[in-house]
Amino acid sequence: MSYDVVALVADRPDEPAVADALQDVDPKLRLHQHGDTDVLQIRDGDGHLLATFEPGRRVERPDDVVRLLGAEVVAGLPDTFWWVETRARPDARGREVAHRFADGLALRLGGAVWTSGGADFGLWEEPGHPAVDRTAARALLVVQDRAVVPFDSWLSDAVATHTGERTLQVLTPATSRLTYGARTFLAGPLGRWVVRGEDGDCHDGITGLPVHWDTEYGFIPAKEPAGVDWAGKEPGAEPVPGFLADFAETAGTQLVVDVSVLHRDPLTPRPGRAAEVVAEHLAGTAPSGWGPYEPALMAWDRERLSGFVQQRRPEPSILYLSGPLGLGHPLSGQIRLTWRGAHALERISVVVGFEGEGSVPFDALPELVEALAEEGLLESLRVRRLPGRGDTTYVPVWAGPAVPVGLAIGPERLRRVGAGRAQAGPIRGTLVGEGEERAAWYPVLEDAAAPMRALELTRRQTAYLTAASRG
Repeated sequence: MSYDVVALVADRPDEPAVADALQDVDPKLRLHQHGDTDVLQIRDGDGHLLATFEPGRRVERPDDVVRLLGAEVVAGLPDTFWWVETRARPDARGREVAHRFADGLALRLGGAVWTSGGADFGLWEEPGHPAVDRTAARALLVVQDRAVVPFDSWLSDAVATHTGERTLQVLTPATSRLTYGARTFLAGPLGRWVVRGEDGDCHDGITGLPVHWDTEYGFIPAKEPAGVDWAGKEPGAEPVPGFLADFAETAGTQLVVDVSVLHRDPLTPRPGRAAEVVAEHLAGTAPSGWGPYEPALMAWDRERLSGFVQQRRPEPSILYLSGPLGLGHPLSGQIRLTWRGAHALERISVVVGFEGEGSVPFDALPELVEALAEEGLLESLRVRRLPGRGDTTYVPVWAGPAVPVGLAIGPERLRRVGAGRAQAGPIRGTLVGEGEERAAWYPVLEDAAAPMRALELTRRQTAYLTAASRG
């Protein structure tokens, strides 16, 4: 729903505390378990849905809470507290119930209450899933009026519940930003970021193309471009005014590192360690929090993380991570782990934010490759840079394409290719490490003004290494 209220409370919000807070709002209100999820629905005496809330989640690290909600909301709370989020029907009665319920919890348990913006775009209907505002035949629409929109438990559950059936679309005001996790999903084939301007018209937050509501597919553009490169846009596929503003002139720089790791030991895989190595080398600090969605509320603990993915085995796991506030450079990321028989394939993606390109530690990249290879944590690696906010969130403007910085192959693939052939491709490789742990690093270009050349060079090098790996 489009109106969110979060109670951050000092003590555990157990059943008696929840029941008492609800009774104080209105004795006629009733709780109902939502059939497909763990959330609880608040309904009036006639059965009308007023609000939905999820059971309290323990906050072990407040870093992501501060990023999403602001520092003032956690002031005075203990080191460990609880997050209780309620999503209300976006009318006066729904908002009143959500507010009074959250206020009652905070009064009883100690804490504070945060609320989202009050935008009501007139789209809400009572759909089947508690996170969803409206449905189309092949799309789910979620409205979010928040300064920072995360890929939270509500969106995660909506995706899991409707996997393969519908895409997920998130509608926000133009003032909203997305976290790395939210943008990564919404920029993919199963998502769409829809931005509503002050004039009420909507456009795609990734491409800038105007969109309109369709009962079959949700929000769709009038015309899809062949590719999103506004240096050579198709006639008739024009982005909305202001989308192509010179964001890169005032933005910082984001460095995105993608690493693939194959864990061959079925008993002791080491998920999370590769992300830790990347963060330490580029952000100057280890991650501080992790979790199955955002905000990442659990304190960083690789042993506990490993237990989580083992417990889900053989189901795949997607985890989110974040860095500590005030230490090193801001970082966010994802860990995706899938099982291939007795082996575990881990793909990590870490984004690190910098004030400008001059503060990016490009010279640390060969050392990063060597460190990953030495610990047996490198199948392949790819590094890209792009203009972006230093806090690793994303605004709905065109920042330009992500420009390749370099790529690497790990020891096993290097042995298949051979050291000589590995250095003889379109990009001359640099061997790093010693003995059986050697890897190859391929710096793409130092010329930031030649993104298309860098993309083409990376494509050719990738094709060369693929062919060489096959013999």
